[in-house]
Amino acid sequence: MGVQNEEKIWAFIAQSGQGKGLLMKERLRKMKPKRLIILDTKDENGEFAEMVQTLPDLARASFGKEFRVRYQLKANTTKARRAEFEAVCKIVSAAKNCVFLIEELGRYTMPSYAPPAWADCCNDGRHDGLHIIAATQFPAQVDKSFLGNCTEIWCGYLGEANHREVMAKKMDIPAQQIKELAQFNFLHFERDKRKTTKVIAKIPR
Repeated sequence: MGVQNEEKIWAFIAQSGQGKGLLMKERLRKMKPKRLIILDTKDENGEFAEMVQTLPDLARASFGKEFRVRYQLKANTTKARRAEFEAVCKIVSAAKNCVFLIEELGRYTMPSYAPPAWADCCNDGRHDGLHIIAATQFPAQVDKSFLGNCTEIWCGYLGEANHREVMAKKMDIPAQQIKELAQFNFLHFERDKRKTTKVIAKIPR
């Protein structure tokens, strides 16, 4: 799949309705990963993977040479949700060499808290061949392990100043550039190239 020993952590960040989901799906279609685990918060990724209903089913599927599976967390309290998210991250770490996509990361982490297995995915994923992709509307509320290790970022319009400031600092751009983005317009930041370019999320026909 071409991700082993390459650090790839992608963030898709924008206020709701700006098209970050369109961009993520566009990239998945191009990638066509043979090993894929999606934490599918709103059951919106049936195009890419089969839904499994339990954590043991997710773990069993991840033993395969090829798999494309998605899972919805069942927990309805913060404590239980974190524990379930931690369990999913452990499965991903054990699977190795796969794409791990998380819808709305802010549901599971905080700036001062990253579940240990998630932090391991972010900090050591290069050694395990993990390609992490995560989306959020609220970058000021997600953990530093993720944002600090992002290799590419697609940032769309953010309505609140604190969220714009976090991303502006990370991308080394004026926050005003984020404030001025029109719907479906994004700034694409590539860490290794120290480069930011404009892209547009396209609506499939």
